[in-house]
Amino acid sequence: MTSSLAIPAGRRERQKQDRERRILAAARRLFDRKGYDATSMENVAARAGLAVGTLYNYFPSKEELLFAISRADTEPLLRIGEAILADPPDDPAEAIGALTEVMVQGITAGERRLWRELFVAAIAAPDTLGARLFALDLRLIAQLTTMIERLKGRGAIDAGVDASRAAGLFYGICLTWSIAFATRDDLTIETMRAEISESVRITVHGILPRNRGNERAS
Repeated sequence: MTSSLAIPAGRRERQKQDRERRILAAARRLFDRKGYDATSMENVAARAGLAVGTLYNYFPSKEELLFAISRADTEPLLRIGEAILADPPDDPAEAIGALTEVMVQGITAGERRLWRELFVAAIAAPDTLGARLFALDLRLIAQLTTMIERLKGRGAIDAGVDASRAAGLFYGICLTWSIAFATRDDLTIETMRAEISESVRITVHGILPRNRGNERAS
């Protein structure tokens, strides 16, 4: 029998990455089709074509699987966000909207139930899975905070605005519509995108009449 030590390190790493991709693809499909609670680790292993023991070597629980799926979805979004931060649009609503659009890009219509299961699982375990998922979102919020700070530096946003709180506000807009999308089968991604974009525009430009805003500023 061939020892794993006899396999070149590069090949072992490729094998590991291939297995992880197969496992996450299997879990993603099963969570979306059957639901998180109805899916067992045995189901995931069978769909991935692996022994259950091998699956546990990679992911010790379903919670770890769900978190890994979310992390795998978040990392590419963060890279896109960094590119936007490197060369943001001049208009503040467009600049902030570009980052909220990144969050929308992480959602696909074909996985509506997966998102629903993700929210439910996070609420059911707020101190573990919920906290870890929010930690991923905090990285997206940090990018929004950085964007707002840069816009303040340009004079495009009032210097007195608390950037982190403003970022939380825009994140809240995205989260609200993401939950709506997950729970309403009639809501399309296009509608969600349009609603988030308009909410960002209203928030950036304000809802007070111009003359009243000037009076308060003076």
